[in-house]
Amino acid sequence: MIELILEEYIASLKEKDELDILLSDLLKLDGYTVKNLPKTGERQYGVDLLAEKGEELYLYVIKQGDLTRKTWDGDKNSVRQSFSEIVDVYLDTMMDSSYKRRQKNIVFVTNGIIQDAVRPNWEGYKKSNNRKDVDISSILLPDLVNLVLQEGFNETLFSKSKRSELRKCLYYLDESDYKLDFFESIINKYFEELEEVTTDKKMNKIFSSLQMVLSLVTHTANEKQRYRISIKFTEYVLISMWSYIQKNNFFEKRCEVLWLNKFIEMYIDSNEKFMDNLTTFSTNRNGLPSYNPVEYRVLCFDILGHLSVYAAFLSTENSSEIFDLKYSAGDTINLLVNLMNNNYGFYYPVYDNDGIELSLLFYVILIQRNITDVEMLVEIYIRHILVFIRNGKYPILERQYNLAMDIEFQEIDYSKRYSASFLWGILFEWTLLTERDDLAKSILAFDFLSESTIQNWNCSSEEESNLYIKNEILNQGYTDILNELEPFETKKMILDTSKIADFNHFSFIEYSFPTIGLMISRKYRMPVIPSYWRKEFINIQGK
Repeated sequence: MIELILEEYIASLKEKDELDILLSDLLKLDGYTVKNLPKTGERQYGVDLLAEKGEELYLYVIKQGDLTRKTWDGDKNSVRQSFSEIVDVYLDTMMDSSYKRRQKNIVFVTNGIIQDAVRPNWEGYKKSNNRKDVDISSILLPDLVNLVLQEGFNETLFSKSKRSELRKCLYYLDESDYKLDFFESIINKYFEELEEVTTDKKMNKIFSSLQMVLSLVTHTANEKQRYRISIKFTEYVLISMWSYIQKNNFFEKRCEVLWLNKFIEMYIDSNEKFMDNLTTFSTNRNGLPSYNPVEYRVLCFDILGHLSVYAAFLSTENSSEIFDLKYSAGDTINLLVNLMNNNYGFYYPVYDNDGIELSLLFYVILIQRNITDVEMLVEIYIRHILVFIRNGKYPILERQYNLAMDIEFQEIDYSKRYSASFLWGILFEWTLLTERDDLAKSILAFDFLSESTIQNWNCSSEEESNLYIKNEILNQGYTDILNELEPFETKKMILDTSKIADFNHFSFIEYSFPTIGLMISRKYRMPVIPSYWRKEFINIQGK
């Protein structure tokens, strides 16, 4: 199964920035020294990738797809033209003099095959141009699959248990309630191995193997149009990578940062594919699939969370300078607004801790648009949620789908269980911050909240290390009760500058990757650290 999926994955790679990068990584894993990679706009004289191993030099000509008569000798970009440039120009005039006496290997690499119609031409060319110090050969799709299995997934880097978990990870991708457990186990094993490495060479081999696994699972998920799962794969790797860097204080280590950026690029790619898909129906009335009212609303809030986190990432300073981006933060928010305008499910949370997604939405609208837009959204959400509650459809405290279905069809009276609410704590806080005292007072006057506590959560930077540990995160932080003081006193507590000073000591804030904290909140269903937006309001007040 893995072999077939690998073959499909490798066959889909584009020549530039995909197939060439894969080949480069495989060569490094096999002990080659890669001397260059193709650069757009620079003449290569036929050589797409240059490497050496021992005393031999390897010059690679990389092409996507099958070798046909046209791609062999049909135009100036043909394979034969590239070989001619290497033999006639590169070997004589462009190569460093230190390589002149070495054995040269010119290798044609493709993620396809050599078609029968052109094979005589290829074999004839090899026979005519092979000489004592120059050998011409090929690496085709089956060879690339074997290389990935031998180098990226060998027994040293990819144990039998990882291989078994990868099969299960891929096998269950069609399941509607897909869990990341097998994938997370694989990634955890990689980072456990990284803690034991003593050389950069071994570290890079582990990261290369991890990258191949991530590429394979995201590709497969995207092919099956499971775009949100693809994003979740990349987010888990980024959270794990940041935890590894934070734990070992590798923030200034060039190699680790380079790998972090590679994983960020994969996160970007998964989000862009997701946005491409959403754009096709974002302006259609009720364009999102609706199997039942609860599943529809759950889907809407999951999309809301993904797009809000990605918009926050795109809002990060210098993101557009470091990475090649298809969409801006503004584009992402515009897409989200179109979806919200055409799908009612975005306004009716199923669960109380869907307040996480509302926090993210209000935060990105604040940093990308203005307070007025946030104020309008807060009022809209209060009005819509209130209508549902008046009809007995409470956003439930337990994250239990079957219970949500019972409440949707009014088979259970949930009012007596409604003893505390994080969702209303978020809405109440934002009414205070946007100076909508009328809305704040109306929330405090709601009869269904008269015996309930409305609250928010916070934590200190000293607890950061435990935020990356699945079994520890739920024990971190503390709760602020927001309806036990007068509103003006609550607002004063919210805008406590000492908490902002501590917030700046979180590694993802100090080292300019704030998106990590937002990913953690969605992944582990923990409230967003409120200092993200409180800091913005304090800055606004200071102007």
